[in-house]
Amino acid sequence: MKHILSILAVTTLATALAGCDQKTSDTATAVPETTQVTAAPVAETATKTVSVHHTQGTTEVNQNPTNPVIFDFGTLDTMHALGITTVAGLPKKNIPSYLSQYNNDKVANAGNMKQPDMQAIRDLKPELIVITGRQGKSYDELATITPTINLSINNGVYLDSFKKNVLTIGQIFDKTAEAENGLAVLDKKITELRKQAEASGQKAMVLVHYNGKFSASTSNGYASIIHQVLGVKKADENLADGRQAGTPDYIAEKNPDIIFIVDRNEAIGEGKVDRSLMEDDKIKQTNAFRKGKIVYLQPDLWYLSGGGLESLSLQIDEVNAAIQ
Repeated sequence: MKHILSILAVTTLATALAGCDQKTSDTATAVPETTQVTAAPVAETATKTVSVHHTQGTTEVNQNPTNPVIFDFGTLDTMHALGITTVAGLPKKNIPSYLSQYNNDKVANAGNMKQPDMQAIRDLKPELIVITGRQGKSYDELATITPTINLSINNGVYLDSFKKNVLTIGQIFDKTAEAENGLAVLDKKITELRKQAEASGQKAMVLVHYNGKFSASTSNGYASIIHQVLGVKKADENLADGRQAGTPDYIAEKNPDIIFIVDRNEAIGEGKVDRSLMEDDKIKQTNAFRKGKIVYLQPDLWYLSGGGLESLSLQIDEVNAAIQ
């Protein structure tokens, strides 16, 4: 009898323990269903891009790109005017004086105006490279490093091309409103100068100096600003395209009221124009010489830069001073 009771006790205990195990198991299964928190998936913020149509194609550019490398000083001064001061690399040997604040140790040398330093640029890991025609031959290689845009200005429609570039920079760096405001200020300056130029009736000739020789043009970038944008009349209405040797005979024949000179030599650090060249007896007969209106434009501003919010404003000021 005692033996039978012992067996029954053991069986009852085993059943009870089994019941306890089952409840524990059920509870363990239920807990995660009521207390476990599943993290919501993190939504990835898509990087905004800007589709840029430029001289050498169409390129998708990240908005607010990091470490930009800039070969176009007009773009650089537009960025500066819009409050965008972070630049990773420039062709530092050629920085115009009005942008001298960028000639510092924080900005890397990205090469020269016609030969970018590819390895230096790769090391900077830029998200954007901006070039002009001077670096056009290097476009394909630069584009393998990062999105690259060529913001060369179309001299045939200078003002429209300039405005498009400014608005493009504004869009890329999320500064569209600032870009539009900057253009509005310039439009006012341009309108005022065009009125003065028309009222004065003065005719101008634009000469580029290099190694003791002058060439005249009415269609290069410098002449496009003076004649097309600012409305200063041409001394030679028949010089539509190309270049004309700026000899004393030619200058005397066209008899300009103002002679504007861009000195390429000084701009690229190869000496300065000999100003006595403009004291030739034939040139002395021109209105420009007699009125003291042979104007030597700031070389680095005109030859190395231009096409930016700051540079065009400074160029307008120089032309305005000559017309007075």
